[in-house]
Amino acid sequence: MEEKNKHDNSLKSAFEEVKAGNFEKAIAIYDDILGQNPDHPDALVNKSITLMGSKRFDESLLCLSAISYESPHGFDKMLIEANCFYNLGQTDEAEKLYNKISNVLPINKKVILQIGSKCLEQGFFRIAIEIFSKLEDKQDKFERNYYMGLSYKGLGELTNSIRAFGRALRAKPDFYQLYPLTAATCFQNNMIDEGDKIMNILKEEHSALFQHVAGVVSSYRISNEG
Repeated sequence: MEEKNKHDNSLKSAFEEVKAGNFEKAIAIYDDILGQNPDHPDALVNKSITLMGSKRFDESLLCLSAISYESPHGFDKMLIEANCFYNLGQTDEAEKLYNKISNVLPINKKVILQIGSKCLEQGFFRIAIEIFSKLEDKQDKFERNYYMGLSYKGLGELTNSIRAFGRALRAKPDFYQLYPLTAATCFQNNMIDEGDKIMNILKEEHSALFQHVAGVVSSYRISNEG
């Protein structure tokens, strides 16, 4: 019990060092814990996250090699590895892991949004759609359709993107930032009348934002007509 409390206190100290940006000090604390208990799962995971934050991706992967996918920390291992592989340019390996992650993802809104957004950011749009589709259609209708719309747009599936954006706007019609994006996507998809209708709604409901974005959005309209 005494050793456990000591390790817990050391983990808290390392966490504070990470928050302060002192990555090397944090790593030294994790190494001290691992010197006494080489299989300490929390120290291994936290050290690998700290190494990843320091852009030492190969070292982060090596640190995780002591953890199995079947362990309670297996999910964390997959997440960290996927991010490391992506940053190392090994996108095929990252994609494989994100596919596995999407199949075992807990139905938790915060986790779904976090991991789905990471896939969206890294360009794994099809996997992002699979992940965001796990959000509740009624309870989380706006988020579900907004992020799926972004993912479809990333894939170039503009009709599906517009449909998803439309459902998101019906769920949250005062999310005015989505109007110009939806209108621009309509113009890209040669749906000129629909795009004009959306921009007219924005003009009526939020004139200041309309004035700010009208020029940029109209460029999609003009380029499509041309």
